[in-house]
Amino acid sequence: MSVHLTTRVDEGVVSIDGADVRYFISGEPHPTRPPLVLVHGTGGSTERHFGFLFPMIAARQQVVSFDFAEPAGVTELTLDHLERQLSAVVAAVLPEGPIALLGYSLGSVIAASFAAHHAERVTRLVLVAGWIKTDHHQLLRNDLYRFLRKAGDPEALKTYSRLFAFGVPFLAKRSPAEMDAVAPPGRPSAFGAMQMDLNRNIDISDRIGNITAKTLVVAGTHDLMVPRHHSLALFGAIPDARYTEIASGHSVLVERPAELLSVVNNFLAHPDKHAAGTKIPPAQP
Repeated sequence: MSVHLTTRVDEGVVSIDGADVRYFISGEPHPTRPPLVLVHGTGGSTERHFGFLFPMIAARQQVVSFDFAEPAGVTELTLDHLERQLSAVVAAVLPEGPIALLGYSLGSVIAASFAAHHAERVTRLVLVAGWIKTDHHQLLRNDLYRFLRKAGDPEALKTYSRLFAFGVPFLAKRSPAEMDAVAPPGRPSAFGAMQMDLNRNIDISDRIGNITAKTLVVAGTHDLMVPRHHSLALFGAIPDARYTEIASGHSVLVERPAELLSVVNNFLAHPDKHAAGTKIPPAQP
């Protein structure tokens, strides 16, 4: 990681399905907070999606993150591939005791699936901009991504990414040059495209009700990529869940990182402050 941290960061690699999965550990174990494992979203990485959150949380407690890696010889990526990577990191770094998970976007799907399969390990769960099952609206957006990628026009893909990743209020106040600084243009990788294809086939409805962790569901009020009705569905399906919104688009980690940190930190410190079924009012600007 190129992020400047005040605490030490240890790195390691675990191999699974022919992939070398790189992970990061920082912060000291906390007497009351279980270690937090971060799971990034589509096309992301620890640095790209958690460059702010990782060091800030590490100042308070132990935190672990990892970067998705492409499995060897795979032409179609599955949810199981990425969940096995999460499982391998947890087994290598945190083999015993309770853990907390925070997933963002596709990472929320993976975190939720893992929490359902390992209810005895996951005691706290934060799902940011997640969903249970891909719907027709998401498929239409994904179709557009496929068309633009096939056309090979980087400017069109850049416009697509910004239009859907950021909230309207955020975009409306920023020039193209300012957006270049906030979200530098880049070409999507082949592995990133595999993750986009995976997004088309998400369906964890068969396991979502098995989650027993105290859960916080966080939606972006202006999210066009994973609209908030998906987070509301997660909120309704998980027995011990509470819900809140942040006035952001899908890229809440860029638009409102400090607000997200505050929401997450408050939940990790006091998971019982709000009872299951509570809609927590958003923070006032």
